[in-house]
Amino acid sequence: MNRKFLTLYRFNLLQKLRAKSFLISTVLMVLFLVGFGNIERILDWFSGDDPKVALVSELSTNLRPALKKAGVTSDITTKEYTVAQARKAVDRGTFDAVAIVQDSYDVTLVSASPESELQTQVATVVKQVRDQAVITDAEIDPNVLASLAEPVPVKQELTSTGGKSEDELFAASALVYVLLFLMYFTIAIYGGMIVTEIANEKSSRVMELLISAASPIQHMLAKILSIATVSLVQLSILVGVGYYSAQSSSLFDQLSLDSLSARTIIYLFVFFLLGYFLYATLLAALGSLVSRVEDAQQVTLPVILLIVAAFMISMFSLNALTNQAVVVLSFVPFFTPMVMFLRVMLTDVSLWQVSISLILMLISISLALFVGTKFYRGGVLFYGSNPLKQLRRILSGRR
Repeated sequence: MNRKFLTLYRFNLLQKLRAKSFLISTVLMVLFLVGFGNIERILDWFSGDDPKVALVSELSTNLRPALKKAGVTSDITTKEYTVAQARKAVDRGTFDAVAIVQDSYDVTLVSASPESELQTQVATVVKQVRDQAVITDAEIDPNVLASLAEPVPVKQELTSTGGKSEDELFAASALVYVLLFLMYFTIAIYGGMIVTEIANEKSSRVMELLISAASPIQHMLAKILSIATVSLVQLSILVGVGYYSAQSSSLFDQLSLDSLSARTIIYLFVFFLLGYFLYATLLAALGSLVSRVEDAQQVTLPVILLIVAAFMISMFSLNALTNQAVVVLSFVPFFTPMVMFLRVMLTDVSLWQVSISLILMLISISLALFVGTKFYRGGVLFYGSNPLKQLRRILSGRR
């Protein structure tokens, strides 16, 4: 029995690892992660030279040094344009943008396309000049204004987050958000792959040859475990590449990569594997009832909806981590992989709660395997067009 199972497992695993679809999808996802992580550098390569900027100012203060200090990297040319002349200069391509500052501190920025960054820089500098003029005219001590504008520091301590501050909690939430997306799509994609493969093997009659060589139970377990191995390989590659790309990009500054510790990785893989086995077993059992790929969606829809519900609950729970409903739902096996993972990462969950949720998951997987194998044995050689009829036959004990 073990030898047949290992033969089937090895055959399925090598077939999937060598498949062009696996290699191409992995390469594409790696390229996407690397490209997204380096999007700033890529945009810089194609951005060309710095925009040519002209400054028209009626103020007595020289704005050029302040604009440079505010981050304007291009050369700034002083001109005496009117608005109409500025438009013509931009239309001719003499300048990319012309900033016209009137003595009333009103600013007109003329450009062919939106220059939001330059607009912010000019507005900031002109406001500083205007504020300084108001302070000087009113003969107010700048130190008094500075002390009035200084915010009162408030240090907040959260007792339910395992010692995390509000900023750390926000950063960790962003990371957990990404990991939950990864877990959701991986379970949904590889769970759907099981159903598709079973339907393809049945429609091509390959299933009859496989079942004659090994029992349906061995076939189902070998398929689930081989796809689990493939998903772990791909998930490890994506997490590794994503972590490396996030470290070298400022786009991920909000992510708390420090919290991506060994503990996080272990929890991610444990909850992912348990969730995958639970949903994959149910999908394999229901997938055995259909003979065509086109019919798979209607039979497996309830399980897909459970996966979607688990993901939506975890998303809505990001802002209500201590809500009693969230705590209760984290012990429901169908929702545990995502909701309990969310709680473990962002709150101070006691070890006994995590242990109970894992035990409930293991019991649920055992029950799903027990029931799923009966469904699989009765449905894998069913070639009718009414899977619900075959389901009733299996439930009533008839084959």
